[in-house]
Amino acid sequence: MNKIIVPVDFSAAAENAAFFAAELAAFYHAELHLYNAYGTYTPVSEYAWIVTANEIHEAAAFEMEKFQENLESKLSVPPRMVTKVEEVFLQAGLPAYCDEQKPDLVVMGLSGKNAFTRLVVGSNTIYAIQHLTCPVLVVPPKANFAPVRKLGFACDYEAVIATTPVGPIKKLVKDFNAALFVLNVEAGVVVHDEKSEAAKHLKELLKECNPEYQTVISKDITAGINYFAEQTKADWLVVIPKKHNLMEKMFRRSQTSDLLHHTTMPVLCIHEE
Repeated sequence: MNKIIVPVDFSAAAENAAFFAAELAAFYHAELHLYNAYGTYTPVSEYAWIVTANEIHEAAAFEMEKFQENLESKLSVPPRMVTKVEEVFLQAGLPAYCDEQKPDLVVMGLSGKNAFTRLVVGSNTIYAIQHLTCPVLVVPPKANFAPVRKLGFACDYEAVIATTPVGPIKKLVKDFNAALFVLNVEAGVVVHDEKSEAAKHLKELLKECNPEYQTVISKDITAGINYFAEQTKADWLVVIPKKHNLMEKMFRRSQTSDLLHHTTMPVLCIHEE
């Protein structure tokens, strides 16, 4: 891993995610990019206080400088940091910046203070998960970085050969010398033959990681995943935001918000290989 991008809005959630990402960057000796996109609206009232674009940019740049200084002061060995501030909305600016920089990972935080904050921050995070081609690591509030000892992988046993990100999973297991746990959430006890066959293929794909396989019976996906996390004490959870079965249900807007705001472990979203 050579380059990590963290979107920064100067909130407590962003600070926590940036600190987590900085520790991860230090582990990998990677470059950390702090990115701020400050979209602005044209005032609609003739009595609105007029602030120039240059003033807004200078204010954002000042906040970024202070943010970086504060972050570096908390790190024993800070990674190399690059900052970027631009007048654009995040949903447009972040994909463009990722296309330019080709990061190995984007790290984003979440805030659960109130419904409005969840809606805004959650929308940006969900948009990033669905539209960025690089992996997105979602860091819950107050999560602390530590080397991954137990890695969970949520799988629905459908199209596993075509969609499972085998390479990134194997790399994480190797990099951290982590134990791998494969999770399948079932609404009932019946497992179809095609899923059994898919499970065999998955075991072949991941055999060198020597994973432990677990099935959780739960009609509520988030509850099933959190039960799994509590039982295994997994440090990170890997999910594939594909458009069917488990991931389709998980990444509907309400399910995604529910999962990301109620889990205590970082969720790594990797698209199909």
